[in-house]
Amino acid sequence: MKSQTLNLFIIDDDPIVTMGLRHYLTQRFGSEVNISTFLTGKSALEKVTTETNMVILDYTLKGENGNDILKSIKSISPGTEVVMLSSNTDMEVAINSFRNGASDYVVKGQKSWKKISSLVFKAITYPVRIMVQEFGINKYIAMFLLTFAAMGIGVFFALKFVN
Repeated sequence: MKSQTLNLFIIDDDPIVTMGLRHYLTQRFGSEVNISTFLTGKSALEKVTTETNMVILDYTLKGENGNDILKSIKSISPGTEVVMLSSNTDMEVAINSFRNGASDYVVKGQKSWKKISSLVFKAITYPVRIMVQEFGINKYIAMFLLTFAAMGIGVFFALKFVN
């Protein structure tokens, strides 16, 4: 039930986490996800646009505050889903993240990458779910319609720019 390519940023100051999570999600989703990794919030903010669908953001970055980065992402692109990834289990920290616009808060641990994978899957299949839930369309018909529409748009732009 895949329907769109997701532009995903991973921001964590630990290169082992960023590369490991990138590899895990690439193995799981392949070309359905375009993944960019950043070791600082500042470098990621330079690249965030309204085309950025999802950000996995470490709450504790060296010399940076995760909630400040979260607020900046939301001011640049209010529609971007931001998932806070943290080893901090303090409920107040999680609540503040939600207040600042986080769509989820995942505590680092044994099952955190599975949880993130589940959130990414939900984001990828969102258009199909909406068509099924709101319009009562069979999921296979919804996938066909979305594929047909994407191909039509691709042909339109190809014809427009080839001439």
